[in-house]
Order: sequence, then structure tokens, then C-alpha cells
Amino acid sequence: MSKSEIASFREQQALQEEATRQGLYGPAAVASHAAITARMQRGAERILKLFEEGNHKEAIVLMETETWGREGD
Repeated sequence: MSKSEIASFREQQALQEEATRQGLYGPAAVASHAAITARMQRGAERILKLFEEGNHKEAIVLMETETWGREGD
């Protein structure tokens, strides 16, 4: 049995309203200051190690990325 277009529209609208409520009032995923600092420290150490090893181009590329190459840390 197929839903009518109106029923599908109302269902989609209800899902969007719930997503909006969760976005505005639901719990947020946040990181502590200590976790952010530790992640940045590890990124800086990695970049410094690359410089020490003579991999200047790779180090500069990582420095120019938003996350210093620390994806999914």
C-alpha cells in the first residue's frame, strides 16, 4: 500500500521539525579544553618531527590544513 503525497509530505515535515528541535535544544557534542589542547599538541609535535626529519614540504602542507592533519583523532 502506497502513501499519498500529502501523507509523505507531512511525515517529512515532522521529521524535519524534530531535527530542528534536536539541533536547537538537544544535547551538543562538545570537547573539553584539555582534549582540544592535547590534540593540538600532538599535531604540533608531528609537524615539528617532520621538520626535524627534513620533510619541510609535508610539514608545511599539514600546517596549512585546518586540523593539522589530525583527522578523526
